[in-house]
Amino acid sequence: MKRVSVLLLVIICILCTGCNGTVTRNIRHAGFNVSGTFKCSRFFAQSKDEVASEKIAYLTSNNIINTEGKIYEVSLAQPYVNKENCKEANTSIRVKAIMNDTIVKGMDGNYYYLTTQNNVERYSKIPVTDNSYLIYDILLKGDDVVKVVTANGSTGLYYVLKTDGNVYGNVVSTKDYNSPPQLMSTMIVYSKSQYGARIIDFNYAGDSLATFIKTEDKVYRMRISNSKECMKYADVDCIYEMKEDSMFDEYKDRIIAYNGALIITDYKQMFAVAS
Repeated sequence: MKRVSVLLLVIICILCTGCNGTVTRNIRHAGFNVSGTFKCSRFFAQSKDEVASEKIAYLTSNNIINTEGKIYEVSLAQPYVNKENCKEANTSIRVKAIMNDTIVKGMDGNYYYLTTQNNVERYSKIPVTDNSYLIYDILLKGDDVVKVVTANGSTGLYYVLKTDGNVYGNVVSTKDYNSPPQLMSTMIVYSKSQYGARIIDFNYAGDSLATFIKTEDKVYRMRISNSKECMKYADVDCIYEMKEDSMFDEYKDRIIAYNGALIITDYKQMFAVAS
């Protein structure tokens, strides 16, 4: 009986490994490179009959923010003392909205530095004396704001995801240092009707593979449509197009985090977008 149990366990492991190998192969074919493993137990199921205790809402290069707004610090290059690549941040902040992966709006309505800036400690409350405070306030103060990304800093264009599932292009103007910034215009740049469902996450990095749109059931990301030509010839410009990536639909239960540059799967494998 003991031999049968051991044999069954071995067969299950082989089947599971084979399944993960298929996922790895297909993610690589979709344009990603294998990039190490990620250990953070709270975001992974401990057995096939369980679910992870927490889910990831946002993944940045330095932090994870879960769906409840709790902040974790991330170290991909080496583990922390807890032997994992994540640890709870030493802060009581609960995130309601995020801007450029460096600024967050807390559930309390205040704005905080998510990363250390100008010798100011991370998780510190942003004072009204900060030169950009009024811009943060214009872009983040709405209760319906989810995420903000600077689209063009020189023209004051910011992309803003709201709870209605649309991404808006907001233009904030500063005439001079003596005049406060003002919201000059707003228009929808990515609409839920255009993508067939409510948008729940996005990143904008111009014509770049890091630009993506994530709806409730699909992922669209920037792809190069003439890669063979533009990679071969110096005088051929790459043409970028936003396209649905069916790989994310096929493995939506296996991919636990994606930020445009990095994928984390439920078997702890990381993948970096190929350049």
